[in-house]
Amino acid sequence: MKKINWSSPDIICKKIVFVDGLARSGKSLVGPIVSSFDKTYPLQHQILIDNLIPLLANNSISKEACKTLVGLFLNQNIYYLNISRCINLRPGDNSSIVKDKNYKIFLKNLKINEGDYIIDKIKKDNFLPIFMSHDLLNYAYCLEKINLNYRIIYVLRNPIDNIYSFYSKYDKRYEKEKYNINNPRFFSLSAKKNKKLLPYYAYTNSNYFLKLNNAEKAAYYYLHSIKKSISSYKKIKNKKSKILLVRFDDMTQDHLKTLNKLSKFLGLKKSKHTNKALKNEKVPRKKDLQIKMKKKDILRKVIRPSIFRQLEKYEASYNKNLLFK
Repeated sequence: MKKINWSSPDIICKKIVFVDGLARSGKSLVGPIVSSFDKTYPLQHQILIDNLIPLLANNSISKEACKTLVGLFLNQNIYYLNISRCINLRPGDNSSIVKDKNYKIFLKNLKINEGDYIIDKIKKDNFLPIFMSHDLLNYAYCLEKINLNYRIIYVLRNPIDNIYSFYSKYDKRYEKEKYNINNPRFFSLSAKKNKKLLPYYAYTNSNYFLKLNNAEKAAYYYLHSIKKSISSYKKIKNKKSKILLVRFDDMTQDHLKTLNKLSKFLGLKKSKHTNKALKNEKVPRKKDLQIKMKKKDILRKVIRPSIFRQLEKYEASYNKNLLFK
């Protein structure tokens, strides 16, 4: 059989925005604020691009197949969104259209007819799609490979806060269980080794990873991802036009300056809805140093010194805003 030249129609939107970062880094706070800006679609969750790009990076899928699937997904997603098909009506979700500035329009669109005129409207409106992603900056060169016109807002959080948030959430869920990600609610890439399902980032060091406790596993993930993201960031050409680094503490405590940075980066203005989005996300917030120290003491007791020392180095760089310098 001859090799097929897989392809898809041109992507309908000129530019795609990802609110990216590690798990529990603060994307759920930043995303709804970004999607409150003028000429943006609501924040949306996706797993397809998150999982396709690492497959491409590891030569497990061809560039043509990856580009085709990404293009088909984006076109379908934006088309469906504009006819209110598959919209999220769960009021408590950060991607709920109930909280969106154009909520009434989405309700009205439930009754409109579909057709090519919707495509014309999408092109004319030229709204920005906003997707949440995980660890996509690690593989930004693959986004270049498939010629995707992307922008990444990368959310950074103090490593102690980040790991504590990750650890406290998942340790409670799996407190009395053996480590097992064979769960239909686990939507990230995994790989099987010695009949054990592992997150893909732990595959090469599986024996070491499985011996770690839950807090150390969270720290392992953090260190693996932050190192790759820093390395990837430094290799990107024209990085200032493609990547905006947003520290969680800046968003919560110096929000006006951060909003201006976001506005300039996206080339969009804040809307009347932005203040409501800030209120929903409880921004601004006060910094409680006592709580932070308590978190650090808890992690220090459960994470082995060799790992914890690495976290302290990254924390010092974060506090000085030097992580990606």
